[in-house]
Amino acid sequence: MALRQRFLRLLAPLGVLVAGLGIFPVSADQSAVILIYHRFGEDSVPATNVTEEQFRSHVNELKAGGYNVLPLEEAVAKLRARQELPARSVVITVDDAYTSFRTLGWPILKEAGFPVTLFISTDMTDKPGQGYLGWNDVRALQAEGVKIGHHGAAHLHTVHAGINEAKADLARASARFQQELGSVPPIFAYPYGEYDLALRKAVQQAGFTAALAQFSGVAGMGSDPFALPRFPFNQNYSGLDRFKLIASAQALPVSEIVPAEPVLAADRNPPLFGFTLERPVPGLKALSCYPSHMSEPAKITVIGEQRVEVRFDKPFPPGRSRINCTMPGPDRRWYWLGQFFMVMGGTLD
Repeated sequence: MALRQRFLRLLAPLGVLVAGLGIFPVSADQSAVILIYHRFGEDSVPATNVTEEQFRSHVNELKAGGYNVLPLEEAVAKLRARQELPARSVVITVDDAYTSFRTLGWPILKEAGFPVTLFISTDMTDKPGQGYLGWNDVRALQAEGVKIGHHGAAHLHTVHAGINEAKADLARASARFQQELGSVPPIFAYPYGEYDLALRKAVQQAGFTAALAQFSGVAGMGSDPFALPRFPFNQNYSGLDRFKLIASAQALPVSEIVPAEPVLAADRNPPLFGFTLERPVPGLKALSCYPSHMSEPAKITVIGEQRVEVRFDKPFPPGRSRINCTMPGPDRRWYWLGQFFMVMGGTLD
């Protein structure tokens, strides 16, 4: 019981409730944990920062803990092709190109020999200062092995801005990448992790190979390649025990997730959330699904051996929300499925 309560405390910041512990036989790894950071050693902004001590502890764990740190493009390609990944695969991403990535974050990763993708919003890079890198910095990092990702131009709240403005922002950023770097990055990251089906379609039609969101969850072979989850870290929630739990997690093998549209209209809130397991998973009775707007786990109904339906007692509030479904897996590695939801209105942050 003490171990179970410890896990509950570790998962609480992510809005997750887990139940029970067990070791169940499963097939080889078919997923990757994608991490997201923003600032490094900027202790005055704890909501988007990790301290140097925290980040070094994460990197040291990745070096010594039996993980395989992969380039983002390689992990995405394997997931899309449904090819097995190395055991305990982890991907490191950084958003927004703050100067502290170059002065602190990258030197630590470079020393460890770990690949990283830096997502850039071009308007900030066009006017460096206020803590952002300029194009000369970006080119220098690229020359040292940092991969560059596409984060739009103005770091818009794209769903609120509307699809036409979002498309124009994408095109403007792509033009600047072409001018400054000679190519357009192949992978996009949604600013603030916000997207709807219209934006997802626009990103795919623009020629990107994948797109990343910001809700907690493990990317699996059944994940939508244009809405891949990432685990965020900040100064308040970067303890080493929590990091170990996340970095060793694995994806639930799912498909047929509904609803497809994450932005909830008034007549679809709360949503009828459900998914199908691509293969039977032992211990399914231990599955818990915890929505960010409720203090108790949601109601779960398992139909047959592989269909899971989740129901909520109250609607999601305005703004960004999420649901996390977890259950214990083999070798004390947790299965983890996340889903993003958004209700228009509320404060933009």
